Amino acid sequence: MINSTCPLVLHDLFSYDIQAAHPSILQKQFFDFQKTNLENKIERNIFIGQQQIDNENLSSFLTESVDNLVKFYLLENNVKDEEVITIQKDGFIVKKLLQNNDEFIGMKLREYIDFLIISLDRKKFLYCSEGKITVKGISYYFKEFDKIYQLFANLDFCNKTLLFEQLNNIKNSLLQSTNKSLFCIPKDEETLIISTYKGDIEVKSADYVSISSIDKIKYYNHFLKDFLSSIYLEMYDV
Repeated sequence: MINSTCPLVLHDLFSYDIQAAHPSILQKQFFDFQKTNLENKIERNIFIGQQQIDNENLSSFLTESVDNLVKFYLLENNVKDEEVITIQKDGFIVKKLLQNNDEFIGMKLREYIDFLIISLDRKKFLYCSEGKITVKGISYYFKEFDKIYQLFANLDFCNKTLLFEQLNNIKNSLLQSTNKSLFCIPKDEETLIISTYKGDIEVKSADYVSISSIDKIKYYNHFLKDFLSSIYLEMYDV
């Protein structure tokens, strides 16, 4: 859930989540983890996932417990609705530091967020923390595209002229790129490429796909346009 009324561009936020939410909750219930090594994240997640198979009661209990913990910490810290930017599965991003975040099961401060950009449809967001860009809600997201997203980390919101130049440079970094890997979306054992002439195609190797045949506009519209448009909309009259 993303706040439906807050500005599309925000600064100085705080990201919290419940550390090891499901195992922490089950430990409080003296759940039998058998010989599972709880220090091994992958091992404990596999075990808990297996326990939930055909066990709707356990799944519902974990989901409701996490939801209640999230609501408890927001209420306990008198966080107003307008101060909540987004609520995720086991945490939230808010405008203020929590004064109490260590009752029962702790709500850990994960990141201070320098700025956050929400898409126009309020279904996706991008944020910068310690110079690193994180993107949430983008379908077909793939690691190679971080080379473009990371350019957002250099945005200067204090200089509107420079900012608009930077936004145009981000757009051109994609549309004028000759780096074919930016357009190769991993899919199973193949690669998905959006072509101007043939539409979506799946290939074993992109070696024989011409960069000029790739529909870069569709990549721009899907991966970048909403974030850039949000900044233009919020900053144009500032």
